[in-house]
Amino acid sequence: MKTFAKLMCASLCVAGLSAGCEKTTVESTSGKKLTLMKPTDQNINRGDTEKVMVVVARSNFDAPVMVRFNDLPRGVSVVDSTSNIDGNERTFVLKAAADADLVTNHQASVTATGPDGMAATEKFEITVKEKS
Repeated sequence: MKTFAKLMCASLCVAGLSAGCEKTTVESTSGKKLTLMKPTDQNINRGDTEKVMVVVARSNFDAPVMVRFNDLPRGVSVVDSTSNIDGNERTFVLKAAADADLVTNHQASVTATGPDGMAATEKFEITVKEKS
């Protein structure tokens, strides 16, 4: 159910139907546009994984978009070996090590980079808790 809610919000954001969605749009001098939707804030327990959906919208280009996560809490990493989005969305897996820093509302960011140097960044929060 949690995944469905994330997908529904992301779909509404792409369609422009949800006023609460945060997004960043950049445009190149050649008229290409790249929009990155703000990922859902994440709660993860030490030693566990959590899925984070990254949603983009393109205008006037079909090339893959490269995704990079920045400022993750110490001990949290991205499991995925590739970082491209070929379509409009991709789910990435975050892994918290057993000794990851315990943090609340830690500011992390995700950056989507397209052709012509276009780069859009959105911040989201990560909370790492002790495994229960």
